[in-house]
Amino acid sequence: MNEIILNDTKEQAEAIIRLAGEARQKIWIMSHALEPELYDQPEFISLCKDLLIRHSQCHIRILIQNNENLRKMDHRLLTLMNRLPSSCELKICHQDYRNHPETFMLTDSNGLFLKRAPGRSKAYLYMDNRLINDEYGRLFQNIWDQSDYDITLRQLSI
Repeated sequence: MNEIILNDTKEQAEAIIRLAGEARQKIWIMSHALEPELYDQPEFISLCKDLLIRHSQCHIRILIQNNENLRKMDHRLLTLMNRLPSSCELKICHQDYRNHPETFMLTDSNGLFLKRAPGRSKAYLYMDNRLINDEYGRLFQNIWDQSDYDITLRQLSI
């Protein structure tokens, strides 16, 4: 198993950028509130935009557990979502998963960024580990299927 331990926010942000740069079809994010220090970086947003305009089959799906702070901030990923609504979608997690401790970003079938508990500084990066990618892909899809679109965030002005 190819596991890299990421001990601080800088390493985690770099890992997310690395995964986004290697994505060819999809990025799936499950987050408490799209933490800006990870998901609102100009380089990350640029890579996401490049992915989405590359091909009509490319997409980004985002599950958030808490949307309160997002309503108040000018998050670049939300701006991208509003500009490319058919390729970048966001849902608020189903009630059963709002307190799920793990957050993660999954790309294609070869990359996973994982934080096992909120507030912890340590995270993990898994590369080319199909078994763990499939496991988190199934978890994400299960939650996605049970969750609802957050219309309030779709209506933010650009």
